[in-house]
Amino acid sequence: MKFVPDIIRQLGVFHHLKGAALQREKLKDYRNVVYLQAIVVVLLMTLEDAVALTGIKEAQKYVYLLFMGFAGLYLLLLWDMLKNFTANMAVLRGALVILLIMFVLGVLGENPYKRLLPEPRPFYIFIHVNLFAIQVYVMVLAVRDIFTGNRLTTDKLWGSACVYMMSAFAFGDVYDLLNLLNPGCFGTEIPVGFPSYLAGVFYSFSTLGGLDAGYPNQARLVHNVSVIQAVQANLYLVFLIGRILGMNTGEAAEHDEPNA
Repeated sequence: MKFVPDIIRQLGVFHHLKGAALQREKLKDYRNVVYLQAIVVVLLMTLEDAVALTGIKEAQKYVYLLFMGFAGLYLLLLWDMLKNFTANMAVLRGALVILLIMFVLGVLGENPYKRLLPEPRPFYIFIHVNLFAIQVYVMVLAVRDIFTGNRLTTDKLWGSACVYMMSAFAFGDVYDLLNLLNPGCFGTEIPVGFPSYLAGVFYSFSTLGGLDAGYPNQARLVHNVSVIQAVQANLYLVFLIGRILGMNTGEAAEHDEPNA
């Protein structure tokens, strides 16, 4: 992943690009986030069970360690995206501090060898509330960027996919938060921590794909939130398709497309 050292080199350097340079940076950031989102979704849904089939002892610990690394990278990419939309130092520094705190708390709570937070539930609530808020803020800025201008460029296409995937992860935080506040709301007891987050992300992507998540006795609030998510996702696609159809494409778009 070439983008990892690029991001690390940028830590502590707050710059605001303009013009073609900014467009290239957006394309890179959108694409990197989509790649990571796709990898995480595939691994979340398959890795733990696949590793367990191999008979490796303590397979769950290795899976948790891997996902803590992916979580840290995702938080870093969120912050890197935020730099494309604002030059406000207070916002950038504040977001970086909150993201770092969330990562540290997550590591302390989900350490697979020894849980270092005796009662992690309040800290998990803090993590999911703030992560949901930051993701929504980034999505709002990204949607405004996507719907600005009248040319269809590659960065807008990648940005559209990024927002769509990010909305699923954001609702995954909501479902996990509901399970933290009301244990058993999915109709079954789901342990606090990684299993709860996994269930939330699974339920979110199932809702997004119109699939049955397999929780027939879910609480009404969970069902209602899933309806809100489905409506939001469909409205987004409707407006996005309408916007794309109204944009100029072809040679004009290719002329505006930044170099990868």
